[in-house]
Amino acid sequence: MKQLNYKLLLFVFFVSGIVFAQQKTVTGTVTDNEGIPLPGVNIVIKNTSNGTQTDFDGKYSISVDRGAVLSFSYVGFADKEIVVGDSNNISVQLETAAAELEEVVVVAYGSKSEKKIVTSISTVSGDDIQDIIADSPQNILQGQAAGVQVFSSSGGLGASPTINIRGTNSIGSNSRPLFVIDGVVLGDNFTTFGQGSGQGINPLANINPNDIENISVLKSAAAAALYGSRGGNGVVLITTKSGRKDGKVTVDIDINTSFASITDSPDLLNSDQFIDFTTLVRNGSAVGANPLTDVGGEFDALDAILRTASTQSYNFSVRGGTQRTNYFIGATREDQEGIRVGDNLERTSFRSNIQTTAGDWLTATLNANISHNRFDRVPAENAFASPYTIALLQRPDVEPFDDQGNFTTAGNVGGGNVIAQELLNLNLSTTTRIVGNGSLEFNLSSLIDGLSFKQDLGIDRTFTENQQRNVELLTPGGSAANSVFQQNRYILNSLLSYNKSFGDSHNLSLLAGYSFEDNAFRNVQTQGTGFLSDAQLNIESAAEFPLTSSSGDATRLISYLGRVSYDYANGKYILEGSIRRDGSSRFGLNNRFGTFWSAAVGWNVSDEAFMQNVDWIQGLKLNASYGTTGNDRIGTFPALGLFTGNNYNATPGLTPSTLANPDLRWESTTTWDVGLTAAFFNRRLSFNVEYYQRVTDDLILFVPVDPTFNVGLNGRNENIGELENRGVDFSMDAVIFDGANDGFKWTSSLNLGFNENEVTSLPESSSVDELGNRFVAQAGGSLAFSGQRAIEGFSANSWYLIPYLGVNPQTGDAEWLDAAGNPTTTPTDADRRIVGQANPDVIGGFSNVFTYKNWSLNTLFNFSFGNDILLTSRTFTENPISGFNKSTRVLSVWQQPGDQAFIPSPDSPTINNFNQNSTAQLEDGSFVRLKNVTLAYTLSDNFLDKTFINKIRLYATATNLITFKSDGLEGYDPEVSNGSNGAGAVGQDFFTLPQASTYTFGINFSF
Repeated sequence: MKQLNYKLLLFVFFVSGIVFAQQKTVTGTVTDNEGIPLPGVNIVIKNTSNGTQTDFDGKYSISVDRGAVLSFSYVGFADKEIVVGDSNNISVQLETAAAELEEVVVVAYGSKSEKKIVTSISTVSGDDIQDIIADSPQNILQGQAAGVQVFSSSGGLGASPTINIRGTNSIGSNSRPLFVIDGVVLGDNFTTFGQGSGQGINPLANINPNDIENISVLKSAAAAALYGSRGGNGVVLITTKSGRKDGKVTVDIDINTSFASITDSPDLLNSDQFIDFTTLVRNGSAVGANPLTDVGGEFDALDAILRTASTQSYNFSVRGGTQRTNYFIGATREDQEGIRVGDNLERTSFRSNIQTTAGDWLTATLNANISHNRFDRVPAENAFASPYTIALLQRPDVEPFDDQGNFTTAGNVGGGNVIAQELLNLNLSTTTRIVGNGSLEFNLSSLIDGLSFKQDLGIDRTFTENQQRNVELLTPGGSAANSVFQQNRYILNSLLSYNKSFGDSHNLSLLAGYSFEDNAFRNVQTQGTGFLSDAQLNIESAAEFPLTSSSGDATRLISYLGRVSYDYANGKYILEGSIRRDGSSRFGLNNRFGTFWSAAVGWNVSDEAFMQNVDWIQGLKLNASYGTTGNDRIGTFPALGLFTGNNYNATPGLTPSTLANPDLRWESTTTWDVGLTAAFFNRRLSFNVEYYQRVTDDLILFVPVDPTFNVGLNGRNENIGELENRGVDFSMDAVIFDGANDGFKWTSSLNLGFNENEVTSLPESSSVDELGNRFVAQAGGSLAFSGQRAIEGFSANSWYLIPYLGVNPQTGDAEWLDAAGNPTTTPTDADRRIVGQANPDVIGGFSNVFTYKNWSLNTLFNFSFGNDILLTSRTFTENPISGFNKSTRVLSVWQQPGDQAFIPSPDSPTINNFNQNSTAQLEDGSFVRLKNVTLAYTLSDNFLDKTFINKIRLYATATNLITFKSDGLEGYDPEVSNGSNGAGAVGQDFFTLPQASTYTFGINFSF
């Protein structure tokens, strides 16, 4: 028995020896195809859960049996499997995955490779953004995307830019695109807070441009159809920066200082010129003798309210992580001065983007942005309290101080003392905003191969407080106003997706989802007048309270959406369709729900067998799409019969304010487009061209009704009217020098957007002009003031004015053209006609990037041609008989026969109506602007080898450096709008502050 146990023990040791002899420790290094070590590579023993990861230097060590299979995987690289043999060292070189060589484009509710995109999308990548110094996300798009027009509503801080995608898409409703950041649909309420009738605060001012990774602009209906009733004006998808998955941690610090000054301003009369000119005109028989009192001062108000402004910006970010967990953390502090005295903005923001995975079944993501803006405001341009307006109109012989150095109230504009207004009054707005979303994505492949589910919750919460306090010197007794605005927005998305490949050629992708949005707004306002002391800031210290109001509303949206994508042979042939059904509380009871859909096809011709021997063409692709979208940006509850609280003899009551229309629905846009993409000479030259036609019908317009039978109200909102845009988007990229030989590289990009806009139908009840055309007044003004109309059969941005001929050299009379085309000195409204349009024929951008060794130079031009601008402020600054100050253009006065003059003879009766709206204020708005120039130098690796710093980059940037424009725009900015939401926002100036020329100097450290 003992002998048997002994033999059994020997057998066990023998077998164990064989087993342990088969298992061994394998070490090695994993690199990419250029031999650079890859940290964080997953190494797993196939068919087991045992594995490890490479360290920072790409090295690994693992215990494994001989004959086992090691599987190496890393994001962006093709998986590789190695059978363990006799060697104890296995070093592996991973190849870049073919799919990763294709650019990935963010689309609605997901992303796709560029090869499989069959709808119209323009992208602005991180490389394009890097050298653009912008104070808002909208301005990053300027000149960077074909068919996207971005223009400033003001050169003041925080002003809201106006964006049109492929022309004007609405007449009476909000024409702005929808903004989505990391999947969260942003609230973009247009708020002025009593600072002027048109200029609103930029709703995206709280988003830090430095946090943006890329931007996708969904231009066609097929691209935007999954946003349904809100995608009619296009959709802008903003993706913020994410972490790293290679095990490295990168710390970036960017510090820069900017100096800004106004690009242009009108030349104004000095005191002597003002007195001499006014005396000359008032002595004319047409005006009648009216001696001017000479105050005897000399004050340049424009010079006093403008300044060279400085800005300090500090940006800090950390990016890191592994395959399992990655993160991006960023913080920004910015102190901005505006080019107007009193215009200041302090911006602080913090962003945290975190993503982590639990095994192979769950991915959790949390994106959060918290920002705080402290905005020292000045009244908007189109208000007589605006410092820029006052400076242009204030008499130059009126000084702001008396002989003892005290502020005076003398003056003929606004409060009478622009310096005192900005130094003594309080005008403060503070905004705290939280935008973020969290998602859980479940990999359900264990149930059904290729199936996953994502649950996403987004929030957008805004709290704004405005505080105004006017001192007694400027407002008798003093006055104060406070308002609080809150927005709470919640978005819930539930998305089920299925991605599966069948055989070697068939790829199917399905998406189904449910979305719910809840939006609540609250606004509280109060005012007080009569204060004992200017030191009393709170309204409770006032003697009277002329206004106390509170208002609020809420809207909801529920949606069901789906998309199916199929491609054959890795994208040789592509089919895609989408559908969305929206239910919105904004619309009438009978039309709460609407269905929006699209279909698209694509053909990658380069993948065909007959193209394989054509080696000078790459990426040749044809695509076409058709789809419908809507526009719900129509205000709150325009379909309901609304009442306004009122009182009569201290008795509370209600007054009807809006007539109900239960049939009111969204404005609907139908678009079809075709596109061609191609690259040549190993992609040294590539281009994309698209033709589109989009029709917006069911326009929401105010239609007159008989007030006798409608509780005294004279109109209601109805769906009636049609608008069409058609055009071509073109973009081209070229590598002119590739740097292969001497290190010099030059790349160029050009984009063009051609657009024709036409109002094809208006209601029969519309106003009718002198030629019998139906029209709707634009630009938010009266028919006489705005001059811009949407005219049936013509552009939605048509200028309708009396043609001005000039001053007759022989008679000294100002002359206009009458309806019959004959000169007249007594024009009437019947002489008006279509004289131009505010919608450009072509817009675009041209950029160049030059690099040589450690140097880089980036230039960007943006341009616009074929549009006209109405300089309405000239009706004040060039009015010869007013008491305001004037432009130096008025010094050219007719005095004798033969004079080529600007102002008619003081004895001519035409001097009294010289300033009326006509083509005298209409100018060619075409321009070319050197928008951005950035020169940068990156310190060499040799210099940094012995330090812990990875990179130091020094840069200098100039913005709005040079502008080429018509002589008639001297003193004015060609990128101008009146700041409102509708189609008439574009092309009209009313004392609009021009943009600033900005010079920025900065340094970037990367650790």
